[in-house]
Amino acid sequence: MRDLKAAPQRGLLIVNPKASTGSRRRTRWVAKKLDRVLDLTVEKTGDRGHGEDLARRGADAGYDVVLSLGGDGTVNEVVNGLVAGGRPAEEAPVFAPIPAGSTNVFARALGLPWDRRRASMAIVAALSDAPRTRTVSLGRAQGEGVDRLFTFCAGLGWDASIIKKVESYRKKRNLGAHYARAVMAELNEHGVEGDSIEVSLSSGEEVLSTGMVVVQNCAPWTYLGALPVNLNARASFNAGLDVLILRKLGLSDAARTAASLLVGRDGPDGKHAVTHHDLSRITLRASLPQAFQLDGDYLGERTELELSSVPKALRVAC
Repeated sequence: MRDLKAAPQRGLLIVNPKASTGSRRRTRWVAKKLDRVLDLTVEKTGDRGHGEDLARRGADAGYDVVLSLGGDGTVNEVVNGLVAGGRPAEEAPVFAPIPAGSTNVFARALGLPWDRRRASMAIVAALSDAPRTRTVSLGRAQGEGVDRLFTFCAGLGWDASIIKKVESYRKKRNLGAHYARAVMAELNEHGVEGDSIEVSLSSGEEVLSTGMVVVQNCAPWTYLGALPVNLNARASFNAGLDVLILRKLGLSDAARTAASLLVGRDGPDGKHAVTHHDLSRITLRASLPQAFQLDGDYLGERTELELSSVPKALRVAC
């Protein structure tokens, strides 16, 4: 039975039916719970980019709340649709991500449970009579045919190459094992030192990398199951962007870095690693095309990108 509300909020649930933990039965369960506090419409995504289109249309139609049921790729599409064209946070629907992917970094960084049922109940509570929302910052990546917001990270170089390999493995149940496998494959095939990446920071500093550059909008960078992996542990939704720059990464450094991440230590240490906190802008220029990832999705190769912080960009229920 629907809770008695004089004017229920209109809600749009965007479901990725291909998500790793998705099913029609689970979607029905989530929709039933949300229907207690929302006048709910459910839409399913098809091809890549469909989630962004559905979210944009939902925002244009005046929905009060838009939710996603899927992984971080679905979250990225929905967020880009909600604030498309520079729509201010206060004019966009409130967003709530329900985790149904392999890692669900954004939802967990907001403090939502990894379990889909518990997360759904937390969101129902947040949307009840006294709604609980917060406004968070996002990042934006621009350059060479890219103009997209990201919710938690972007990377150029070694980490994106590893993500490309992880995506090529069909079974993703044991993400930690696949990550370790991808690290070893990348070391065996290409070594650890790539072509140079010039990094220009809004602080005025310039750093040269021959390994990788990872930019974070929040912490952690990702999860391996229940294990948070932190490259920039100070990254926050309430600040600008944080960046980790690997200036030079030899074989021993690579092995130590990978091992430290897999056991949950907070980021690489040593002279090869440089970190910067709370930046408004980061410009990357590579001597040759480098692998590029956004919110954990491999997006091809790029030589030049500008990454910027977008403060107070999105309202979320959590």
